[in-house]
Amino acid sequence: MLLKNRGKRFYIAIAMVSLILVSAYVFYRVEKHNFLDHQLQNIVKNKTDQLYKINYDSISVDEIAGDVYIKNLYIKGDTGRQMEMIRQKDTNAAVIILDIYIPLLKVVDFKTARALLSKQMECRQIIITNPQVHVYLFPGQSKQSDNKQKQEQLYKQLLGNFKLIKADSVSVINSEVTASDFFSKEIKFHTFNTTANLSYLAIDSNYNQDITRTLFCKEIAVSSEKIVLGGNKNTAEIQKATFDTRSKIVAFSSISYDAFKNGGFFKTKLEGILLEGIEWRGPVENSDLIIDKTIISKGELETLSEKNKEKNGGKKNEKRILTGWIRRFALNSLQIKAVDYISRTSANKNNPLVVKNSSFAIYNVDIDRTAAFNGQLINRAKEIVVNNSAISVKSGNNLYEYKALGITLNSRTKTVRVNSFRIVPQLNEEAFVRKVGHQTDRYDILIKDLRANDVDAEKLVKGEINIGNISTTGSSVKVFRDLSYPIDSAAKRSQKMTYPHQLIHKLGIPIKISTFTLANTYIEYKEKNAKSHSSGRVRFVNTYVNINDISNHKAKPGAKMIVNFKSTFLDKIPLTGRFTFSQDKWQKGDFSVEASVVNSVDVVVLNQLTEPMSLAKVEKGRINSLRFSMKADTNTSNGTLVMPYEDLKISLLKKKGDDYVKKGIFSVLANLAVKNNNKEGDNMRTGKVVNTRNTYKSFFNFIWTTLFKGIKDVAVIKI
Repeated sequence: MLLKNRGKRFYIAIAMVSLILVSAYVFYRVEKHNFLDHQLQNIVKNKTDQLYKINYDSISVDEIAGDVYIKNLYIKGDTGRQMEMIRQKDTNAAVIILDIYIPLLKVVDFKTARALLSKQMECRQIIITNPQVHVYLFPGQSKQSDNKQKQEQLYKQLLGNFKLIKADSVSVINSEVTASDFFSKEIKFHTFNTTANLSYLAIDSNYNQDITRTLFCKEIAVSSEKIVLGGNKNTAEIQKATFDTRSKIVAFSSISYDAFKNGGFFKTKLEGILLEGIEWRGPVENSDLIIDKTIISKGELETLSEKNKEKNGGKKNEKRILTGWIRRFALNSLQIKAVDYISRTSANKNNPLVVKNSSFAIYNVDIDRTAAFNGQLINRAKEIVVNNSAISVKSGNNLYEYKALGITLNSRTKTVRVNSFRIVPQLNEEAFVRKVGHQTDRYDILIKDLRANDVDAEKLVKGEINIGNISTTGSSVKVFRDLSYPIDSAAKRSQKMTYPHQLIHKLGIPIKISTFTLANTYIEYKEKNAKSHSSGRVRFVNTYVNINDISNHKAKPGAKMIVNFKSTFLDKIPLTGRFTFSQDKWQKGDFSVEASVVNSVDVVVLNQLTEPMSLAKVEKGRINSLRFSMKADTNTSNGTLVMPYEDLKISLLKKKGDDYVKKGIFSVLANLAVKNNNKEGDNMRTGKVVNTRNTYKSFFNFIWTTLFKGIKDVAVIKI
């Protein structure tokens, strides 16, 4: 009997358990579909202030595996409701509204019981295939002053009615994302063929405060075929982007940006970009992006000066850099291995400055939302180092090539170093003047060991030169002119502005240099005489030049550019002097010059000049000293010469073949006209000359002819 009772109780227990299991199964099936088909939509609608609606075509469940498949899922933001909240000044109005279409969503190992009983949505994996997302941005909705409150509002909108949303991994395959300003309709960014893998996704009040997570995930890996930032007017484009939070590395195949389309002053293209040590800190809507190191294999940069932008109708660019979720951006180091640079500083776009194959590094960049795309961006970096092995630029007429070797710029020390800079004529002297076809100066200039201090890098980037001091050692300046060619027909129509302080104003770029010093410099002026067909060389060796206040800015009354010099003339005659150029009267060309020789000189040394240039020879004589001063403008000069000498005898020459032949009778007559002695004392003659400038000849020719007239005024007997 006892055994029978025990058997009955056993069967009853089995029956009860079976009933419970069947009931639970039925409840499970009914309630799960009720949740997926009805409750989920209400949760999304109600717990996001009715901002979102969810629809889908079908849901299928794999009971054994616990997988859920949703086809053609639509999550649509209600922008009408958003605008109503904005009009009511509701601080819960969202910063962004999403429109999402997902053709297929698969949830692997979905924990349905937890969703039903504990309001915890958990699964092992979420797979989203071919989604299309449009993000509507509402930039005016950052009204909460408390960033923590903003962050909490964001995660609450994501959670809806749930206490926890958690997935071991989320995979988004081949997505397309577009973001636009809801009010202006301007496209902010657009991604193509983007794939993302998110690991250990968790959203709740606790995970919200976890600073080790980015976008509520422990790890994120993203790759995109193309990302376009901005609309057609202001577009940056990124090709083949990858990002991995585990390695903290971002890589791009290329980035291009054209700020000219938006009134900016540059455009650029960068290739082979690697960013290491990336950290994204703080709340999503007000975060800090920090990058340890960036390496760029190749780059191109083109800039347009502010002055030229004005000529082309451009406006001053003050567009902010950080206008989205990034509050602060910091970069510890940036290295660009090779970059080509084009700078357009004149209206003539056919002859820009082109710099090839430069490298540079930037250290400790730190910008916030006050930073704009303008010249002040340079000062946001603690240090910028630029290195260039060689720059080679040809002039528009192909007569010259400009070369610079070994350039180094450092913004922290405000220094620029150049091993050498050359202005190289592309033709020899004869071919040069034959191509030009008229009288002009041919320059051959070498500047060695150039060192510039107190360099304003911000203005340099904008095409302005603002430097404290420049020095060079071992430079040379050679000038040649052939007087056998006719005067420039264009010069006959108008007076040329060829004085040094006038040439500075004609450069077309703002210049301000406090001091420019040239040491151990060689200066040569070579002139070919039309009658002798020979050239004389005026040479200054071991020259020291110090120039103060080089500027083409608007000058104060009385402002001067002063050039002090000390040299050895024709390798034998020590010479000192000074040029003074009136900056406030540069258009009139006002300047003065003083020069003196204090040592006694054998005049025969001048024959290397007088024979080819004047067909005259000094037979003997000695100059005891010389003092010369001159004041001039673009029309006339007034000169004074003090030159005591003795035993002067000259001969006049003519050219016969390659030799100079003495003119006998004319030489006798010339010596009768020349005063042989001009000794110091009461009877010493002083030259006083007024010289009219030949405006078709050079600045130095004007000085030389004034000096020569002074010599004649002293040495030639007045009848």
